[in-house]
Amino acid sequence: MCLKKYLLASALASLMLPVWAVTTPDTQPRIATGLSVAGLSVTGSVSADSQVQIQLQTFIERIWMESPAVQGAQAAVDAARSRREGAGRPLYNPSLELEAERTDINTTTIGLTQTFDWADKRRARTDIASLEIQAALAAHEATKQRTAVEALNVLARYLTAREMRELAVRRSQLMKRFADTVQQRYSAGDMRALDASLARVVYSEALMQQATSEGALAEIEAALRAVSGFDLTSWPQLPQALVPSPEKPDAALLVETLPELMVLRTHVDVARAHVRLAKREGRSDPTIGVRGGREGSESLVGLSFEIPLFIRNNFNAEIQAASYAVVQQEQAYREAYRRASARFDGAWGRFQNMTHAWHVWVATGQQAHIEQVELLQQLWQAGELTATDYLIQAKQNVDTQVAATALVGEVWQAAITWLDASGQVGRWVGITPDAPAQTQNSGE
Repeated sequence: MCLKKYLLASALASLMLPVWAVTTPDTQPRIATGLSVAGLSVTGSVSADSQVQIQLQTFIERIWMESPAVQGAQAAVDAARSRREGAGRPLYNPSLELEAERTDINTTTIGLTQTFDWADKRRARTDIASLEIQAALAAHEATKQRTAVEALNVLARYLTAREMRELAVRRSQLMKRFADTVQQRYSAGDMRALDASLARVVYSEALMQQATSEGALAEIEAALRAVSGFDLTSWPQLPQALVPSPEKPDAALLVETLPELMVLRTHVDVARAHVRLAKREGRSDPTIGVRGGREGSESLVGLSFEIPLFIRNNFNAEIQAASYAVVQQEQAYREAYRRASARFDGAWGRFQNMTHAWHVWVATGQQAHIEQVELLQQLWQAGELTATDYLIQAKQNVDTQVAATALVGEVWQAAITWLDASGQVGRWVGITPDAPAQTQNSGE
């Protein structure tokens, strides 16, 4: 009888210990899974396991190589560079004229005309094309960050779901052992029929929860395959420690360096460059020609000069339209900056709150949870609890374990959101983005 009671207590004690809790020789719990954040700090430096970090970096880089969105953004960069090459070429080509006239006097002439870019429109167009390259590079970086954030979010959800599935499987196995033990003791007359019935109900509930967790895991793994673009038998883990920012981050600096805001700032510069181009388009470019030939027995030499007169259309409307476009782009940037700043503050606040909740659990709740398990085991062995009372308490402990596992996943979701809002995803993964070079624009 005592042996059965001891085995049952041991089984339930192992059930109530968290999946992420491992007891070291000094009986102190530590974190031991890829989702753990026990070493999470907001003031130190990144201390993730090097092998995990390398695998995660390789995972993100492979996603970028396979992503149609990233490849499309790279094609936009290549197109912008080709436009820059074209914009740097001369604006006007020379024209060759050949004229022959047969009358009483035969006349034959050949001429060459060339329009000169007197207002230096080519330079204005080159400035625009150069700025468009910077915008395309920033958009490419924004696409890479967006793709990485999406993949990391789904990966964190997958690892959490996997922990939940493992917990559900473990709980089902132990509930079966519990139900079998209670049934044996009921058959021997040591337990009530109510206890045996409750044990079977709890086992059935555990099986249902296992099926639900397996379905959720399969769904999230399918989403992970869709986001990454490939199927792996073993997905990468998240590192043991995450340190995305100092305790008091420089909000202005981090927000201004966001790739999506860099795109909008470049759009403002492009709009201003279009104003300069519109002004130069309103300036006349002269055309000079020279020709020579023969008229009968006489030689002909001619020189021509042509310049358009902008009388009917002075291009002021185009200049005004370009100026309004500058205002539009500036307001779009202001709106995006305001939203990015608010998102930054919200992400930082959520990350701080979630990590604080986790540290509180690790510092106090986790040890109290383990002590409660030991106390329940002692009371059960002493015969001071019925099987029903013991099972109710044990279920509460398991629910606490599930909540702690969910909290780990929420901490990672908050951390990834914070990295996204501060533009530090690539730096944290270990892939430092190349900052687009700034182009010096010519003034008027």
